[in-house]
Amino acid sequence: MNKKAVKIIAFIIILTMILTSFSFVLFLPSAFADTKEGRDTNSQEYLEEQLAVLENYLEFIKKYYKDDIDYNMLMDGAFEGATGVLGDPFSVYYSKAEDGESFAEAVTGEFGGIGVGLQESETGQHQITTVYEGSPAEKAGIQIGDIVVKIDSKDVTAMSLNDMVLLMRGEENTKVNVTITRSGAEKTFTITRAIIEAKCVSHKMLENNIGYMKITSFDSNVAEEYAAARAALIKSGAKSLILDLRDNGGGLINGAVAIARDMINTGDITHYERQGKIIGSEKATGTASASMPTVALVNENSASATEILAGALQDNKAAKLVGATTYGKGIAQQFMTLSSGDTAKVSILYFLTPNKKVIDHVGITPDYVVRNGSLGDEKAKASYTSFAPMNEQTKPKAGETGLNVYAAQQRLALLGYYTGETTAVMDDATVAAIKKFQKDENLYPYGVLDYTTRNKLETEAYNLAYGTVNGDADYQLEKAIELLR
Repeated sequence: MNKKAVKIIAFIIILTMILTSFSFVLFLPSAFADTKEGRDTNSQEYLEEQLAVLENYLEFIKKYYKDDIDYNMLMDGAFEGATGVLGDPFSVYYSKAEDGESFAEAVTGEFGGIGVGLQESETGQHQITTVYEGSPAEKAGIQIGDIVVKIDSKDVTAMSLNDMVLLMRGEENTKVNVTITRSGAEKTFTITRAIIEAKCVSHKMLENNIGYMKITSFDSNVAEEYAAARAALIKSGAKSLILDLRDNGGGLINGAVAIARDMINTGDITHYERQGKIIGSEKATGTASASMPTVALVNENSASATEILAGALQDNKAAKLVGATTYGKGIAQQFMTLSSGDTAKVSILYFLTPNKKVIDHVGITPDYVVRNGSLGDEKAKASYTSFAPMNEQTKPKAGETGLNVYAAQQRLALLGYYTGETTAVMDDATVAAIKKFQKDENLYPYGVLDYTTRNKLETEAYNLAYGTVNGDADYQLEKAIELLR
């Protein structure tokens, strides 16, 4: 046999061995296959069968995986997979006890750190949503809206929120370097850690006997702090109230409901929905304090439990809402400890307003939409630069169509007045949004997209995207004071 023939036979033998090996890898997992067609995948029987299959699969991995691995790691992966498949960023399995403790501390009151509240934005950024009054963070210059990118020079942009929070915390009187981005610029602050007792309510008197109360979060003490602040304001002569809920990322539902019951004497507070059905409601108990004219301030960072209170006040006409459309987090989580000692928080229900309006991914549009002076908004700027022009010499009214209508719908949506589709049609929702915008801007509210309305709409959208000259002006507070005079 010549050398060429020997080489060909050897090659065929090697190729056969490779194919055989790959066939083994590809076909062995079929031992764990399960035919699911026609099965009731919601039944207890199905669950028990699949748990048995999972057990066999984990045993196989433990025995045959190329590296040594323990069951604890495999079980963590199973729990994390079951939570991750929900596709819900607010449902989290904590395989380390300290991760769960950090979440629990954030809503129950006292912890060590720098004195901020954070949430993960829709783009995955770690955003400061609360800076506690008198905290080390406030003294250092940290602001609401800052995006945390580094802790002690360690990049945290790809890190989970809980892991990042653990880096922020440490022993009292130790220092931590926190790097943030603000309006595109990066800044680093050296902050001395302290024991943080999260005081969530502050108050003061304004002109014309107007009491002002700010609630920064709904922790376990919020109802008591609210009651003390309200009593102090009344004692100081308050005849009306501004309740500032801006930049309040939420907290415990019970706290929001308790405050709502003090401000609303009769009616619903919120409804709970699970799997498409109303499973419960919170109602007023007839124990409200004596009412006084009230305006509540909200903005795009007012979320979760804050939206329960804002929705209850608006639907029950217990207060006028002023500001910007709220965040739109209309889901509640339950914090639980498993028998293993691991912890989890799982989204267990939606909450709706008293009138059963959806909050999640929609938010609450205030009675008076007012934008504050700002340095500009990058997300708004990106939207604004893609908008259609409003340069047709027309004045569209109900039922009419055109490019101006399409462009107006884009700008109304950016400003929080319109939540429908951009159809270029002056339908009922578009006319209603234009009327509301006209009313808020002291224009004649008749729902026609006239030249004055068009120009004002263009100006307000531009200011939101690129900023106004007076970045420190609080037009929302000014509007609240105007309504209560």
